Amino acid sequence: MRILKLVLFVSLALYVLAFGARVWARKFYIWLPGYVTWSIRDERASRGPVHVFFFYTDHFEPAAHSGRVQRWVEEYPKLADRHRDSRGRPLQHTWFYPGEQPLEPNMLALQKLVAAGYGEVELHLHHGNDTLDSARSRYQAAISFFQKFGFLKTVDGETRFGFIHGNNGLDNSMGARVCGVNRELQLLREMGCYADFTFVSLWRDAQPPYVNRIFEVVDDDRPKSYAQGVPLQAGRAVGGDLVIFQGPLVMAGTLDPRKLFVQVEDGDIHPGVPVTARRVDSWIRANIHVEGRPEWIFVKVHGHAASSEADLEETLGQNLDRALRYLEDRYNDGTRYVLHYVTAREAYNVARAAATNLQGDPRQYLDWMIKPYLAGAAARRAAAASSTVFPQGAGREGKPWSTR
Repeated sequence: MRILKLVLFVSLALYVLAFGARVWARKFYIWLPGYVTWSIRDERASRGPVHVFFFYTDHFEPAAHSGRVQRWVEEYPKLADRHRDSRGRPLQHTWFYPGEQPLEPNMLALQKLVAAGYGEVELHLHHGNDTLDSARSRYQAAISFFQKFGFLKTVDGETRFGFIHGNNGLDNSMGARVCGVNRELQLLREMGCYADFTFVSLWRDAQPPYVNRIFEVVDDDRPKSYAQGVPLQAGRAVGGDLVIFQGPLVMAGTLDPRKLFVQVEDGDIHPGVPVTARRVDSWIRANIHVEGRPEWIFVKVHGHAASSEADLEETLGQNLDRALRYLEDRYNDGTRYVLHYVTAREAYNVARAAATNLQGDPRQYLDWMIKPYLAGAAARRAAAASSTVFPQGAGREGKPWSTR
């Protein structure tokens, strides 16, 4: 018995040391306290249905690989059409295209997908060693180029965009090499940005101390001003310089000893960790919502779905296809859950409506604050005219049960 106790004690001590080393090496200490706070204070809907808003924020970086872009044009509509939400709407995608890749063929391809009603294009930008003025010039040049194709310009004539920072270096959080601007949040707001979708950013100093949150931040002269923020809350006015819209960050048990029996889920669609039904459950468990409105939850996944053939296959291939079928079967029964496929812009609009404490069918708020972009206006008019409705749990079959 003494030997057994000694073995257990030594094993536990070694595990604690190994886990501590992992926490330090992978910078989990940045967000672990926030994770504990979230776990304690997590707010759940007391009754259904819970509306689930699923959206894919893609760091879409094809460069000059025209073959990958062509695969998107040919294969994504087939994938999207196989997957329908509670209203029969096909899977939506948000392509955060890098502003430093002003390649017209890529933009024309995305314009075609957007015009067909499969998603929207937002701004992604890698930059470094910038001043406030040089960064402003970069943003202006990128926005001007995007707007030639109907992106980042709303139907009411405003310049608006969602944003993902290249290399996760938002607000100089990773140093001048990948940014250089301590007042980047304020600059983004002035340029027309409505929200940032950069995070989760595991293993990097850029990661906020908060997890599974939608929160507003005020810029200051320090790097990483978003380390201090206020969560969006129903009934409280939203202010600040920018809204930070996070994706899921959840810890779960695993039988893999290489991970010390703890898997960290961050919503990253990549070939190293294929998408599974268990991962989908973790996304739902993250329960990201506006405080006071847990009946509307947001699932924001991300990936680099044109950076390599393997990444492309993980999004357009069988793994995500099966995971989406599970999402539709498990979280779209109409009683406990109602599923919505949306873009980043639409998710932001619904979150803002929740913060304003607006009630009723959340789909009426998809275009509430930030209006649709010019590139997708025709597709939205056509969708509104048809308004095909599918029963919950059967939308992926593509069989309408009524039209309005």
